[in-house]
Amino acid sequence: MAEYLGYPDPANILICNGAEEALYITLQGLVNEGDNIAIPDPDYPAYPTLVSLASGNSIRLSFAGDLCGIDFEFWEGLLTGCKALLLSHPSNPSGFRFSAFEFEQLAQILNRHRVILIVDEIYKDLYFDFLNEPDYTIINRVIRIGGLSKSHLMSGWRIGWLAGSIPEVTELTKLKQYISTCAAWPSQKLGEYALTQCSLVDDVRCQLSDNRNLCLATLPSAKVHAPMAGPYMMLRCPDGLEYAKDLLYKGIITVPGIAFGEVAKGYVRINIGVKPPLLERALALL
Repeated sequence: MAEYLGYPDPANILICNGAEEALYITLQGLVNEGDNIAIPDPDYPAYPTLVSLASGNSIRLSFAGDLCGIDFEFWEGLLTGCKALLLSHPSNPSGFRFSAFEFEQLAQILNRHRVILIVDEIYKDLYFDFLNEPDYTIINRVIRIGGLSKSHLMSGWRIGWLAGSIPEVTELTKLKQYISTCAAWPSQKLGEYALTQCSLVDDVRCQLSDNRNLCLATLPSAKVHAPMAGPYMMLRCPDGLEYAKDLLYKGIITVPGIAFGEVAKGYVRINIGVKPPLLERALALL
């Protein structure tokens, strides 16, 4: 696992029962009562709840309405006084990825204000076009969260991890022992095998890419926010909540954008990680 993530020592990694447990352990270990934790808007809905469970406060950092643009001056004003920035990368729901230049801008802000980066990389291998992995070495304090459920089709096996400096991982390991002693041995052995199956991840990525292209070819371009990565696509609409209700009556389950933050209220999120015939049926009803 250390080799897969590019760390020199296995002590940099703590294996957990899924990425969700890794997030919980990280926040419980780092957040003190009243700490401010920055979370982009939009982003994964569980983050504010996990911060609240750790007695912290969530500060939302808004993207532009296109779900890609960032006002770094605005973000820096809100990050001042925050203990950590928690984000998914690639983003759930938008599939956003930082360019190298954008990530360098973010790194400078975090280092200047001594903000820890907690980054959820559960979708990092599900990229389109090319891999643009951030250079985490330019940030002073980083904890990376990941797992095998999405990229290696291991949902339910509950294999995830957190990775960071050895002193931080050592302390978080002590906390994990009082939450769950260890991940199940069969899951760990299967995870070890899965990491050797590069063609599996390539197949998943190719299938998602084909489905993405199907959506782009079928839906009006003005309606679609095309993701840079991940199994989701955002559709523009006047009212995401009402549109999600309308689609539900047609037998299509989506997630209204407001679930991810105020900025995405004019969107719904669809899952494109399904078999093409099923996706085609759904697209015909959108």
